[in-house]
Amino acid sequence: MRGFRFASRSAAAATGALGSGVLAAGLHCSARKPSSSAQGTLHWDQGRWGSGQRGSVECEAAKKKLTVAELLALKGKRQIVLTTAFDEWTARAAEQAGVDMIVAWGSCQEHSKFVVEAVRRGAPNTLIGTGINPGAYESQEKALQLANEMRAAGTDIIYCSGLVPEKFHGLAKQHFPCCGHVGYLPVNDTWLGGPRAVGKTAEEAKKVYEDVMALEAAGCIAVEMECVPAKVAAEISKRTKMLVFSMGSGPDCDGQFIFSEDLMGTNSGHYPRHSITYANLMADAVQALSQYCQDVRRGAYPAAKHCIKMKEEEFRCFKDSLS
Repeated sequence: MRGFRFASRSAAAATGALGSGVLAAGLHCSARKPSSSAQGTLHWDQGRWGSGQRGSVECEAAKKKLTVAELLALKGKRQIVLTTAFDEWTARAAEQAGVDMIVAWGSCQEHSKFVVEAVRRGAPNTLIGTGINPGAYESQEKALQLANEMRAAGTDIIYCSGLVPEKFHGLAKQHFPCCGHVGYLPVNDTWLGGPRAVGKTAEEAKKVYEDVMALEAAGCIAVEMECVPAKVAAEISKRTKMLVFSMGSGPDCDGQFIFSEDLMGTNSGHYPRHSITYANLMADAVQALSQYCQDVRRGAYPAAKHCIKMKEEEFRCFKDSLS
């Protein structure tokens, strides 16, 4: 999957563009005390979630979190929906939208824990999958240590790109639900000659199938299949007990996985052919901030309605006390 370049897109998504600002705003607002709205319900000032006021989103009743068993039972029944989140705000939006599983990670193990904790705050009732960093490749003991740390941070499923089946087997023996990754892997760019589809020849397609079967034998519950021809992906999906999540591998897998920054229009890099965009939040953010800058510079903000008032008698007493 594109994002498991720990030093590149993951860091940019988690701390760049809108990510850091939105997360910082979320942490800042979370420290405020709730106030009562005119309807008698609680809301967070400045459009925090809850009241529907000032651009906030109306909170729905808390949804029931899928268990891994329930997730597995969806194979062949309906499409499973996955996306990414790297901050509390995006995670909250994903949960309220009904996303089945959020995939989250950071640029290193400590950053991943920070990101997952934020995502779990935003989405307490959504499954989270998290990649453990390349230190997991060192030994089985290291893989278990890192997986335990991510579980403690709030993840449900260990989601790792490039981890060999033997390591997954060790994690599965300790009852960690694991998700593998086949097809195009960014870590293999140099071997592939750059980003490209994988499985367009019979030989490559057979290798993808063998990789899937090896992950199944190791005890994985799911696999992301990235940039594999749709017919190949559909055939393999029928032949494995695992859930198969398509990223650019057609409609006939068990679920679809697209990065949230592609969906929301906050991706500052390349939009892959298989991505789809439903909003342009970056443009909206630039427009809002530009309007704010203009209003401040021309004196339109703050207006009288934004200012705290004081009785004239008190103000006179204050001025007299200064003389």
